Amino acid sequence: MKPSRRILLIGHYPLDRLDRAPKVRIFHMARALAREGCLTVISGGRRERSRWLRDRLREGLLDRVDLVYIESASSTATFTDLWVLWRLARRRTPVGIFVRDAYQRFPRLYPQTGWKRQMMKYLYDLTLWGYRRWATILFFPTAGLSRVVGGRMTALLPPGAFPAFPPPGWIRNTAQVIYVGAGGPHDGVSLLLEAMARVRRQIPEASLVLVMRREEWPREPWPDWVQVVSASGDDLSPYLWSATVAVIPRPHTAYNEIAFPVKLMDYLAHGLPVVVTEPGEAAEWVKTRQVGEAVPATPDALADGLVRVMMRENWEFRVRTVVMENTWEHRAAMVVARLSPMSDGTREAHLGR
Repeated sequence: MKPSRRILLIGHYPLDRLDRAPKVRIFHMARALAREGCLTVISGGRRERSRWLRDRLREGLLDRVDLVYIESASSTATFTDLWVLWRLARRRTPVGIFVRDAYQRFPRLYPQTGWKRQMMKYLYDLTLWGYRRWATILFFPTAGLSRVVGGRMTALLPPGAFPAFPPPGWIRNTAQVIYVGAGGPHDGVSLLLEAMARVRRQIPEASLVLVMRREEWPREPWPDWVQVVSASGDDLSPYLWSATVAVIPRPHTAYNEIAFPVKLMDYLAHGLPVVVTEPGEAAEWVKTRQVGEAVPATPDALADGLVRVMMRENWEFRVRTVVMENTWEHRAAMVVARLSPMSDGTREAHLGR
């Protein structure tokens, strides 16, 4: 019998609380990769991750892994991160790195002012150079981000889902919209509030739940049909199960056009259809798979899309079907399939050299 693959997952975020999308993604990929072989996980902030990596390397960890998968951060890699990557390349160990975003490539949207920010931008460019040079393959959530960052060998790895199951006695609200996410200028909460006021002209009982970090809550007072809460992990599920439709109301920007939010798959995993603003790869994905509506990023269009979804029944079967076709297990199996041939001495052929 073929021996079990020895997999190392390195995550650039701590997993103490699943209160941010990259943490959720690392947690789910770890669960899924554990089914593909013998898994070792090293995940944490910069300081703790560097310490753990150095300790494990002294113990000979690199002699005990067949392939490595890295969930990188939005910020720069540490010296230890790049040193480990260089050593893995020298050992010809297959390495896949997931590049989740590249805010620094959009200075007009995310200005890099001040010498410290400029330095971080240059260091991030150096980080990407190291990823492209020493990784076997770079994974991206969308084709657009892949084109922005580049790489010798790339593949798509959008977020997946773990199908969730409703609690006993579960009953959905008949007209409740849920938004989970940040409240920054490029996230669209103000657009959503304007749209919901229009929705209520057609569906007076419609309500909105905003799930946000407390420091990003909108200014009070908000309308009585808006509920604002802070929740993550298991505490978030009851709000998702009680909703009718989920929404991603981002205004059109060059970055949003190539983004694929992790929360989109979390919405679907809870059986929710999704209304997404367009243009963008996430909107096209929703439209193609018929799991919701893709609408222009205006209050009227967003309101019309929400009303159409709330008025239509029987979303559950279609949403569930798409979730089962896009699980985290599928994503983990793809990573292993992409990297495993290289552990059998066929890396040169696989890279097309």
